[in-house]
Amino acid sequence: MTKQSELKQILSGLPQEELISIILEVADSDKSFRNRIMVKYSKGDRNQELKHCKQLIDSIVKKYTGREGFIPYRETGSFVYEMGELLEKSGGMKDPMLALDIAFLVLDEAIGAFQYADDSNGEIGALVQHTLEVIGQIADEQSAEYENAETVNKLFDRVLEMSASDIFRGWDEFRLELLAICADLAETAELRGKLETQVRRLIANKADEEYGHYFDEQAHKLLFEMIRNNGSPEEEKDFIAEHLQYTFFRELAIHQAMANKDYDRAVALAEAGEQQDHSYAGLVRKWKELRYLVYKKLSLHAEQGALAKELLLGGDFTYYHELAALAGESKAELYEGLKNELKKAEGWHNRDLYLKLIEEEDDLDAMMDFVRENPSSIEQYAVRLADKYKDEVISIYDGHINAAASRSSNRKEYKEVCRKLKRYKEVAGKEGLQQLKMTLTNAYSKRPAFLDELSRV
Repeated sequence: MTKQSELKQILSGLPQEELISIILEVADSDKSFRNRIMVKYSKGDRNQELKHCKQLIDSIVKKYTGREGFIPYRETGSFVYEMGELLEKSGGMKDPMLALDIAFLVLDEAIGAFQYADDSNGEIGALVQHTLEVIGQIADEQSAEYENAETVNKLFDRVLEMSASDIFRGWDEFRLELLAICADLAETAELRGKLETQVRRLIANKADEEYGHYFDEQAHKLLFEMIRNNGSPEEEKDFIAEHLQYTFFRELAIHQAMANKDYDRAVALAEAGEQQDHSYAGLVRKWKELRYLVYKKLSLHAEQGALAKELLLGGDFTYYHELAALAGESKAELYEGLKNELKKAEGWHNRDLYLKLIEEEDDLDAMMDFVRENPSSIEQYAVRLADKYKDEVISIYDGHINAAASRSSNRKEYKEVCRKLKRYKEVAGKEGLQQLKMTLTNAYSKRPAFLDELSRV
């Protein structure tokens, strides 16, 4: 019999008065336990329910923060679990407003917990996301039965009010999720008007913030979705045109122009985007890629080729295949030109492109030249070069391993030398491996740890 079943058997035989006495005794020494009992079984009014939930939250926080006022890594999961248990109370409640307020209590504390808990595993963040999902479910259940318009309006107002809370300072992504829930509830022009006013107020409040651009763009996307779902095509078009400073709307405008075969406008929008976002390499590349699609659709080969080369030299090797297709029978000339240009260019970025290029074309002569200038790269190219340059490959590989051995001074480094030896065998064969092992054994006979590792190869 397990301890739990034994305890159950004992408790089952006790009279009700004694069981109550035991529970009261435990509750007196464990406030968290007491508050869980109150939350789970009390039948009080709305204010009492919220009071009990708040008391339970306070006792959970106190239980895990302790004297230090901080929840350590090993305790965060248990804290989140107990908070999640409370959140479950809101699920299935008959009173949606009470369910919402309980979820808000959990949300408030969960966001606050980022300041007093070790969230290395992202458990606090998961609790916040789960709470927002529960709030969304409460809203969905009511909006699905829209005949209860008064309740939907109350839910909308409460969520909208919460979205303006200072608890979201620094957590715009959570504020935006609440605003999105409001948008789902906003089935009438009146509610949409309230939401728009709130969103625009929040945008204005963030106007001077250094990192307010993310919120601005996401908030404008929310406004746009309301226009898309409820406004006219003209309103939608005007809104896009007025907000081209945001990536989402410029990209949308370009795709719409392409769909309408207004290619001049698509190119103009992309070029303007490059000018606007010239300080952001990723965005500049995005606008160039879209402009390239227009040139390709129009078969503007000269413009297409120039831009493909620009994108290639910018780091996207896939455009080499585009250039090769455009070059046709002149591909060899294209390859030699690019190879020479990249070889002369400075920087690791150009070197990386150069290597991708010669590997793509299996240019063994160029690879061998590179290995001669960079002996440490022999491991990367030895197998490919072995058939054509076997003796030279083995000689460079041999020197590379000897150099690594001369720099090694501990067992970890000795193991790495031996890993190189195992790869060396692929080109030098068993006999070549044994010869190099013997050379290293003789050279480092006074390093027993090294000899031990060599004996394992």
